[in-house]
Amino acid sequence: MSVSRDQVLNFVRQQHRRPLKIRELARALRVSDRAYSDFRRLIRRLVRDGDLVKLRRSRYGIPSEHNLVVGRISVQASGYGLLAPEDGGADIFIGARYMRRARHGDRVVARLTRKAQGSDRAEGELIRIVERAEQTMVGTYDGVSLVVSDDPRIRARIHIPDDPAAQAGQKVVVRLTYSSPNAHPVGRIVEVLGNADDAGIETLILIKKLGLPLEFPPHVLDATEAIPEGIPTEEIDRRLDLRDLVCFTIDPADARDHDDAVSLQVLDDQTYCLGIHIADVSYYVPEGSSLDHEALARGCSVYLPDRVIPMLPEKLSANICSLQPCEDRLTLSILARITPEGELIDAQIAETVIRSRASLSYEEVQQVLDRDRYTGNPAEPYADILMQMEALRRCLTGKRMARGTIDFEIPEPRIILDDQGYPIHIRPRPRLNSHRLIEEFMLLANEIVAQRMADSGVPILYRVHEPPDGEKLAAFCDLAKTLGYRLSNPSRIDSIQAFLANFKDEPIGHILSQRLLRSMKKAVYTPDNVGHFGLACDAYTHFTSPIRRYPDLILHRTLRDAINDAITPEQMARRARLLPDIGDLATQREIAAQQAEWDAIRLMQILYLKDKMGECFDAVIVDVRSIGFFVQLNDVLIEGLVHVKYLYDDYYIYHELQGALVGESTGTIFRLGDSVQVQLAQLDQQRLRIDFHLLSHAQNVRPKRRGRR
Repeated sequence: MSVSRDQVLNFVRQQHRRPLKIRELARALRVSDRAYSDFRRLIRRLVRDGDLVKLRRSRYGIPSEHNLVVGRISVQASGYGLLAPEDGGADIFIGARYMRRARHGDRVVARLTRKAQGSDRAEGELIRIVERAEQTMVGTYDGVSLVVSDDPRIRARIHIPDDPAAQAGQKVVVRLTYSSPNAHPVGRIVEVLGNADDAGIETLILIKKLGLPLEFPPHVLDATEAIPEGIPTEEIDRRLDLRDLVCFTIDPADARDHDDAVSLQVLDDQTYCLGIHIADVSYYVPEGSSLDHEALARGCSVYLPDRVIPMLPEKLSANICSLQPCEDRLTLSILARITPEGELIDAQIAETVIRSRASLSYEEVQQVLDRDRYTGNPAEPYADILMQMEALRRCLTGKRMARGTIDFEIPEPRIILDDQGYPIHIRPRPRLNSHRLIEEFMLLANEIVAQRMADSGVPILYRVHEPPDGEKLAAFCDLAKTLGYRLSNPSRIDSIQAFLANFKDEPIGHILSQRLLRSMKKAVYTPDNVGHFGLACDAYTHFTSPIRRYPDLILHRTLRDAINDAITPEQMARRARLLPDIGDLATQREIAAQQAEWDAIRLMQILYLKDKMGECFDAVIVDVRSIGFFVQLNDVLIEGLVHVKYLYDDYYIYHELQGALVGESTGTIFRLGDSVQVQLAQLDQQRLRIDFHLLSHAQNVRPKRRGRR
């Protein structure tokens, strides 16, 4: 007998006074011997997710029932830690004497002790280090036997017992080994990065700090080199030949890999045939091969301002699989028949071969859509098709919004680099209708495939987005209400849509949109199809980017088998067993990639500001906390902190419900959306921190209360 997650948690909750071992839990829940390995996997997943905690003598319990909290520790430069609970609760203060050699980012178990004096924040002490955050460290070699970490949150000096090739003052990568999770590490220098003033060293250090794999192993490169560039004639003959179809790619101007192409035909009955053609990477990367193992380990490509760390070697990602113009390429295509009003009539999914006519950029396509015609634009020959595509896109967008999709339009920074990879300009990245066109078509393709697989009962990884947590959404509603905005019914998507539309063009709109997005759950990969809340659809998956996402690649394999009637019951059962772990890993890799991209952007922002120390900027308050408020500089979207200790005119108290800092004597209020002028005061490249001093503020002064305090 197999049991569900909820059954396990409910049972353990009932048995909180007597925690059980895995075998005892299995016996009590009547898990059969055949299902026992799946049950053990479920328990490990519950521990990894923080729903269960491993106690003494290998027994398991609900953390809160035993006054325990599981989470990641953030070590501060002064030695104390802040534990972020995995259940989303408030941070817990861990004094330096109770840190038990934990390092920044470690996954730990802490016991709650008391409330911190003068604060609502709880205090705790670490009782166990469950998982070390990293096995490598970047630092500076002293020339003798020690490496000092570049990260001030890692205070220990790492002893290097062997004589390395590094010279004093050079930046190095150290591999750490632990005799046990709670032991002090010993280091070995595995790579010398160079001197601190070398060009591009900052991004390289960041990449190594995050543990991202720059190089592919030799055996993976050997396997890649063995792949022929030409397509066998027999493979072309067995596929649907679409090489005469007019199709093209639309990507950023600097894109190196092109994994999707689009086409559009108007049929005799005036319906559209929309073609969405995706590179068939699965043909070149067989399941279980060395290439497949490496792609799974990487999970996805990582896009940094000055480089891409690809999931697949360049010969595949930028050449053989990339849908380059005027080259025959293998694809999986969706040919969707759609009415002019945007109603999907039917869709064919087929193994195909195509020949892209052009590689167009978003800006070139947008000029056509804006009817800004000029002869040298490579998109001009396809103007009629592009205009028809845009008309169809508007219909599809309208139908999607009508069913309840939430559309967050949050500006992102675009970083322009010089020839040396140094940032010279930062500006908001425009969101063009050409972007929306490709996004809309890819959304449709993902939905079509997900629904087809759900209807057939074939196990795949779905892209799942669960409804938001009620408490977090209620807290957001309270915050919005203090700012004069009301979300009438947060459980209804149409209410959220109307709320976002109310202040779309107001300065505070982007701020509240971002706060609302934070209150929602993160989309994940899982074989359990529970729908996608944000897109308001019953089934959704990722199919359109197999060059850069592993879940798309394994879905292509399943689709090809389904098209050729090659899926056996044994194969379905095996995939069903593997998919949960693959989904968990893909989700973790995606989160790590996002963090790397954010950190790299932050680094570039700091480098951009290096020669602007002391300059003044107009900004807006985007977040308020007890330590101060965060501002975003107008035009360049750079965020930094105005620390409360530099607000000299008053003693300021943090009001969480209002999301505001309030002066005790003056009544001055700093809240979200306030316009301020700030001065750049400090840059911390190691901690990726930017500090400002306040110069002026559009003050909101509340009336002073009369009478005794």
